[in-house]
Amino acid sequence: MSPAGPATRPLRALLRPRAVAGHVLVTVVVAVLVALGQWQLQRLDEVRTTNALLAERAAAAPVALDVLLADVGVDPEALEYRRVEVVGTFRPEEEVLQRNRVQRGLQGLDVLTPLDLGDGRTLLVRRGWVPTTMDTPPVTDAPPPSGRVRVSGVLERSVDQPTFGARDPADGVLARVFHPDTTRLDRQMSGALLPVVLRMDALPGADATTLPAAPGPADLDEGSHLSYAVQWHLFAALAGGTYVLWWVSRMRRSRTAA
Repeated sequence: MSPAGPATRPLRALLRPRAVAGHVLVTVVVAVLVALGQWQLQRLDEVRTTNALLAERAAAAPVALDVLLADVGVDPEALEYRRVEVVGTFRPEEEVLQRNRVQRGLQGLDVLTPLDLGDGRTLLVRRGWVPTTMDTPPVTDAPPPSGRVRVSGVLERSVDQPTFGARDPADGVLARVFHPDTTRLDRQMSGALLPVVLRMDALPGADATTLPAAPGPADLDEGSHLSYAVQWHLFAALAGGTYVLWWVSRMRRSRTAA
């Protein structure tokens, strides 16, 4: 059998063990980068779906909470983003504050006040934002309306304690929380706490100076998922393209030397 010619030697170099290991390594890196890009596109699709649902439900006319509960039951997924009206009595003596809330670029807290529905049930209401100087509940400088009141707003899901990151203590009475976890807060509030939170609309007559500042509509920002997806795919193309060009250049040099 005749020895390999100059044209076949660079091709044989592609099949050497070290070269094959390099091929495998680069292929894995490119596959991981592409997978990360696809994951970001999937997250973007989920965010867009959620935003569309939020916009659709938030644009609907408010319905009485009791009517909605009779229709869909106490199902947080079915209740989320629904516009409702509810009548009850605020219990400011049991309110808590949610940490790390930002309003107009300022750090502060959200006031979460239970609303007694008068039938043994309680609804946690996100009344709005106060500055960090008002960090002790009940916030007497930003009290809720007294007596029986009608409020409206959009329902949010309760947020469970995360596996990682900031968690609220499992025991004791909480004055400030990281998460509006109705299961956890139900232990310290009167009545049966519903597994949703009402993000309350601004009260009639409220203005820019009124505290707590109304939460306002939910943020429909899509985040950075699209830009991250583009970046990961560009990194994949750069890694794969650079590796191919390196081999093309190496084989050209090998043929020239031969």
